[in-house]
Amino acid sequence: MKPWVGVIANASAGRGHGRRRVARFVEALAKYGFACKVAWTHAERRALIAQAVADPSCRCLVAAGGDGTVATLLNERPARPIPIATLPSGTENLFATEFGLNSCPDEVARAVALGTPQPIDLGEVVEDRRLFSLMAGVGFDADVVTRHHLTRLKGRPEGSVGTTSRLAYVRSILESSWEYRFPTVQARFLEPTSGRDQVLEGAMVFMFNLPRYALGLPVVPPRPAADGKLDLIVFQRPGVPHMVRYLWMVARGVHLNRPDVTHCRVVEATLSIQGERPAPIQLDGDPGGFLEPGHFKTIRVVPSAVSVMVPPRYRWRAPRGPLAFHLGRSGCRRHRVFNDGQSDGLIDRPEAARVPVPPTTIVESRRTPRKPAATSA
Repeated sequence: MKPWVGVIANASAGRGHGRRRVARFVEALAKYGFACKVAWTHAERRALIAQAVADPSCRCLVAAGGDGTVATLLNERPARPIPIATLPSGTENLFATEFGLNSCPDEVARAVALGTPQPIDLGEVVEDRRLFSLMAGVGFDADVVTRHHLTRLKGRPEGSVGTTSRLAYVRSILESSWEYRFPTVQARFLEPTSGRDQVLEGAMVFMFNLPRYALGLPVVPPRPAADGKLDLIVFQRPGVPHMVRYLWMVARGVHLNRPDVTHCRVVEATLSIQGERPAPIQLDGDPGGFLEPGHFKTIRVVPSAVSVMVPPRYRWRAPRGPLAFHLGRSGCRRHRVFNDGQSDGLIDRPEAARVPVPPTTIVESRRTPRKPAATSA
């Protein structure tokens, strides 16, 4: 049977250039001998996924859109382990960037036709049975995401959203800055090494599966996509001035060295809220509901849950962006030393993050000193 590829397309992703890119992708894929079936509506998407389950000649399913379209495909993916890929046409396209897929339809078609599937982990909100590939966040940024999504729904038919851009987020950021009250978010988890119960509190909590955030900023150290853990990071101090300060520290790559930022590696964490106001949740840059007072959300890793088609010459590398750099090779000359002897800014043991040695204990970063230049006699 002739192999074929299913395309889950979103015409509203980003600035709305999806239809042209899908048409070019179909033409490019035909050069490799693959047929292509495209679904634009919800009903077409469900029918296409059901057909992919029953037909072993389906090579993969492609999400043609932004990170939200990828999340939709992951949550509706078939029971049969069919690889996925993405034809990026959204605002950030963090998932595509992580796996070396750019917005060129010809390059994506080549990756689908000649590339190899690579397994990756996913995160899951257990109570809602929702999967995410990038991150889950609770706090100020989730409030911005929720407000922005509501503006995209205004004046639109039911089941559709308007196009967007980075500039469109400005209004939502200003509204959140004025109205969001910063309730305390609590993260409870078991320490992987000792099994002891640990609790962290802060104004904003993230759980990252892949390291990138908006503008390509790597908030957590880069790692392979199938390592079986999530990165939990807590920004402790509330208020808009601190949010701006945290953003600046992330852009510089020095936030993990700050005493009011805690980072650890977990398999599962339970999030709750303190106070009378609910806190919004975002999953991969889309609204994920609310964390209500007196209730909790359990977020866990799902190891090697799906495979991604990557380009033939793809090799895992540290993420980079216009304002970001590799956290493992940052410009910082000094790092805090924790009581377990670690000095690289990565806290795998939560108690090390909470009980640092006095700040007077400093070591030089692990860099090979330059050899002195040879002098002529």
